[in-house]
Amino acid sequence: MAISPPPRDQNGRVTPHDHPDIKTEHRVIRRISEEMVVAGPKGRRVSSAAFQFSSVGEDPYCGMSVDIEPFMIADGIDARRHVATPQFVGSIALRVSSLRSRQLLVGYDPLPENSYHGGVWGKSDKRKLSRGTQRALLKEATWFVVIDGVALVED
Repeated sequence: MAISPPPRDQNGRVTPHDHPDIKTEHRVIRRISEEMVVAGPKGRRVSSAAFQFSSVGEDPYCGMSVDIEPFMIADGIDARRHVATPQFVGSIALRVSSLRSRQLLVGYDPLPENSYHGGVWGKSDKRKLSRGTQRALLKEATWFVVIDGVALVED
């Protein structure tokens, strides 16, 4: 699959954008670490904080890291193996339409160690998702790599 290069700023960093090769029907994968799992009254669950943007110190554009599933599939990569690391013990998948319907940009942001990396950004310098939006996205997500004994949302 030929992927168009993403736009970059004068320092070579990828800038927030909606990438033309990432379609509305595609899915992105958000990796989940143990720090994103919380204990609730009904057991362990994924925290809505799993949908927080990076800080300005980590990323000047405050993106949220994702992996782009169709890019991996096109290259014959085992996506579940690719996203599973000791730091990220699970992952969830979300339709791009769920993000774009909330005025979020979904773009391609390849890294030297991960050519399938993407970013999700708020429009107009929006650097934080409301807790309600975070919860709604979590409800729309599905497990990609399940963490045993952890629910996506509380019943």
